[in-house]
Amino acid sequence: MLSLAHVCLNVKNLDRSIEYYEKLGFKPVFKFTRQGKHYGHYLEICPNQYIEMFENPDLEAPVNTGIVHFCLESDNIDALVKELDSKGIAHTEKKLGCDNTYQIWLTDPDGNAFEVHQYTEKSMQKTGGTVEADW
Repeated sequence: MLSLAHVCLNVKNLDRSIEYYEKLGFKPVFKFTRQGKHYGHYLEICPNQYIEMFENPDLEAPVNTGIVHFCLESDNIDALVKELDSKGIAHTEKKLGCDNTYQIWLTDPDGNAFEVHQYTEKSMQKTGGTVEADW
């Protein structure tokens, strides 16, 4: 395996979701049509990593597929928080998780929660070992 290629989301309103993720800086790559109607969209998060979305107007809540959330990596979470604030994008306060990684959480217009984190030198993802979950 090389990397995570994409995460696919079901969304109630495709245009609204595209607008939200574009505000986060994701770049549109291509769209899917079904019977000539705009049905899905692919947005680039960073080189070779994407979010894929398909519209389901009947969607009442995020579809539970067994995936709890996805996480994006930032190299400067403080700058990201300032940018999100300037764009009016809601997020949680920055905190240091029990894995020694800084994190914030966002929720898209369809209720899909996702994490953004920044590794530290003490992040368990770098050091390995065991950590007691505190949630």
